[in-house]
Amino acid sequence: MSGNSAFVFRKAWVAAAFAWAIACICNLCFVPALSAQVWNDSIVAKHVRIRIPEDRQRLGRESISDLERCWEFVDAATGGKLPNRVLVVIHWQDAITNVDVERGTVSIGMNDPASAANARAFLLHSAVRELSRMALISLSGGGAAKEENRFLLEGMSEMLAHDYANTVRRLGAVWAVSYYLDRMNPFGLKQMSSRPELAGNAHDLRSAAPGVTFLTFCRELFGRERTLKLFESLARKSLEESLTATFRTPMAALEARWLERVRKYNPEDATIAAEEEAPALDRITFVPDPGKPGTPVAMRLFTRDGANGLYATGIFVVDETGGRVLQGRQQGTTGSRCTQIDIPIDAARQDGRYRVRVVVVDEGGNIRNWEAFYSVAR
Repeated sequence: MSGNSAFVFRKAWVAAAFAWAIACICNLCFVPALSAQVWNDSIVAKHVRIRIPEDRQRLGRESISDLERCWEFVDAATGGKLPNRVLVVIHWQDAITNVDVERGTVSIGMNDPASAANARAFLLHSAVRELSRMALISLSGGGAAKEENRFLLEGMSEMLAHDYANTVRRLGAVWAVSYYLDRMNPFGLKQMSSRPELAGNAHDLRSAAPGVTFLTFCRELFGRERTLKLFESLARKSLEESLTATFRTPMAALEARWLERVRKYNPEDATIAAEEEAPALDRITFVPDPGKPGTPVAMRLFTRDGANGLYATGIFVVDETGGRVLQGRQQGTTGSRCTQIDIPIDAARQDGRYRVRVVVVDEGGNIRNWEAFYSVAR
């Protein structure tokens, strides 16, 4: 072989090898992503079709009959306001759960701490809540989806989900959540559109609590049917007009009686099921220890979930010095969960030992009260 031929051969061989290597890398990078998009949408009932990743289809087949019953319950409860066919899309890569009323689609994100212990229970609860949301938006002609009314939509959707599952007792915990949310940022019906717990796509006890407590109060006074008629009125009237027309009571009077009940609530421990299903405390640490006047102390709360989801938004810390209520941010995602709460220490604080009370509410309605002490030294 001549020198030129050998050179050309080597060049071609190198090019082929390089192309082969690139192809292998592309396969490694993209084949899993493509395979993750293989969906099964052959799981069908009379009113519900499921779209689910192929490798998760067993959960879909086990749940389709229950999802059909969810549809029947919600449609009956809202006077036939669900589409005749609903598509339920079940994702594992994100935690976003929402509805598209126009397309008749419910999307459920399973990448959520609450699904870890029991994926099927999480799926069914999410599905009936989102079907309720879809029906209520339809019942109200879109009025319930307005910012000023979203707290009602969150609340009633959660209530219908628990009505279906016969787990209304779990909703007792929303009074504790509302009690502390009101202490952090006082409630007001006209200010609900700006509540931080209603921002984003979170659907948990924190976002549902204001609406659940208000609508529970209305149900007790006026009955279930008139409370649902409130949503019909939202199609044509403002929130204040709807409340006055539906309950024949001025909004200010309803608000005052509701807030009185919220603010008189006394949060105590509550166990809805077995003790082992409730959240448990591992330990509490403070950094720095002791703290310094004028510098915040980072309280780190290490907890273990029970059979229900526990979010940082369900953890309230009351600094007994001044009574300030604080919430933290989640630091961990597996094992012993860490939530950090930054406790402000004013510059005039005296040396000593100070008490904090920790109130934990999980998504199953369990409530726990713990206490801890931090120190301050100059």
